[in-house]
Amino acid sequence: MSMLQEHVNLCVTGILVAMSSPQLRNFHQQIVDALGSSIVAGHFAEGIQLPTEQELASTYGASRLIIREAMKSLAAKGLISIRPRTGTHVLPRSKWNLFDPSVLDWYARLPPDKKLMADLMELRQAIEPQAAHLAALRAEQTDIEALQLAYQAMSCANSRADYIEADLRFHGAVVHASGNVFFRQLEMALSAVWTMSFRASSDQWGPDPQALLLHKTLLDAIGARDAMAAENAVLALIDRAVMRIGE
Repeated sequence: MSMLQEHVNLCVTGILVAMSSPQLRNFHQQIVDALGSSIVAGHFAEGIQLPTEQELASTYGASRLIIREAMKSLAAKGLISIRPRTGTHVLPRSKWNLFDPSVLDWYARLPPDKKLMADLMELRQAIEPQAAHLAALRAEQTDIEALQLAYQAMSCANSRADYIEADLRFHGAVVHASGNVFFRQLEMALSAVWTMSFRASSDQWGPDPQALLLHKTLLDAIGARDAMAAENAVLALIDRAVMRIGE
């Protein structure tokens, strides 16, 4: 191996080690968050060309390598397109990956988007009743136990964050209990949808006895193998969320 090749290999290794450090990973995420939230907020209009790597590096006090990696992350979320010679452009919203947790989190920072929330609820109404129906028919004992633990955590939650985390586990357990491999694949994507939905419906934190009762009804229906009751319970839960969001 030549000295030049050895030097190049050492440089590449150094870059990879630097990018793997927690501090730089965090810096990378900060830039992704800053640019991504700006795009979702409309500060960069659809179709507009973003500043160059050098300009962004100067703005954020980062290396061009970190900016380049941040651009790749935003491209993976469907927010931008990166093309040689033509530059980096913001893609239309129809191309954005709305199942990406970061994208939904950036949306959640904005004033409520009624159309987006309505679409989220329609998605839940399309998938969750069938998942609950199947869960009542197929749930194993471990699934029932997971639902019970999540429900207990919801009942004992002392903060909005704890309640939402337990709520996510509960609904994820329902989807998992369905036994449908495609529903299970959707669980991660649905988690982002649920998070935004639950945040919106629990904006004014405080115990919601009606919501807890409906979760208990769903838990009992799945435990009793009553598919129709499980389906009705999850529909009632979604209706409750719609009502809470509208308050």
